[in-house]
Amino acid sequence: MAGKNPCGHPVVRRRMAQLMKTVGPVILLLFPILLLSCASGHHEPFAENTPIARDLGAFEKELRAICDGSEFLEMEAAGLVEYDGFSATIWVVRYRPPGADRLGLITGGVHGNEPAGSAWVAELTERLAQEPGLCEDSNLDLIPLVNPWGWSRNIRYNRDGKDINRDFASFETQEARILKGLFASREYDLVIDHHEDPDALGFYLYQYAKRDTSIGREVIREIRSLGYPIEQDVRMVILRTRDGLIDAPRWGLRYMRLTGQLSLTNYLRLEHSEEVYTIETPTRLSMEHRLRMHGRALELIFHVVMK
Repeated sequence: MAGKNPCGHPVVRRRMAQLMKTVGPVILLLFPILLLSCASGHHEPFAENTPIARDLGAFEKELRAICDGSEFLEMEAAGLVEYDGFSATIWVVRYRPPGADRLGLITGGVHGNEPAGSAWVAELTERLAQEPGLCEDSNLDLIPLVNPWGWSRNIRYNRDGKDINRDFASFETQEARILKGLFASREYDLVIDHHEDPDALGFYLYQYAKRDTSIGREVIREIRSLGYPIEQDVRMVILRTRDGLIDAPRWGLRYMRLTGQLSLTNYLRLEHSEEVYTIETPTRLSMEHRLRMHGRALELIFHVVMK
């Protein structure tokens, strides 16, 4: 929330009090880092006449045409996002082949200025329509656009200037509340979230609360073998890349919840799935190459976890 300290939120204050009670001495050592992590990642609200960069209606029309051509795909409204002069549906595409007994979640577009993620989820939807047996043993929920306003304006944030991907502790945004309702009572065998990084020089991958790094390392090796650079220098408050892999521990996810900065994938790992990954591609490369990296990484993860 622009101009306010997220650490001042009542929910966050209560959680910090609980943490101090149990691990007070440790938290004192972490205090300088805690202040950094609580720095607001939000922006001032945007004007109603913010220029449109992408055609939301055309994207939805294309997605619906793909689903209408397949007996196993169906578009379902997860919820309606509304601002003054703007309304858009967050759509979930359900892929339900006969006999499938596992469930995966694929998401994109939580940040509006990272278009390759949404483009890849749409491309995957089209592939599922053309090749019904592509994932015949798995049901899928696909959400191409978590942030329709931001995507249509090529802006990271939503219309209120909130970073949706920092709102899965407080759920102040419409978009995060819609997804929370969508995920209620669901357990996913696999979650893959597609992102991009305008500052990165290469590909990298997050995994969450998972001791075994073999899947992530196999993805990194494959992307490197395709001739793409691997990111070596992404640094978060408490995490960093190690040859393209960010291995987020469970305590780190809980820590981010306490600071009010929980991301979509952090939330899903804590509440709805034991296998969660975020794929990041560098926006400095062409869309063609970014889509190829997203696709190949998903394919490798999917066929190991969902086999």
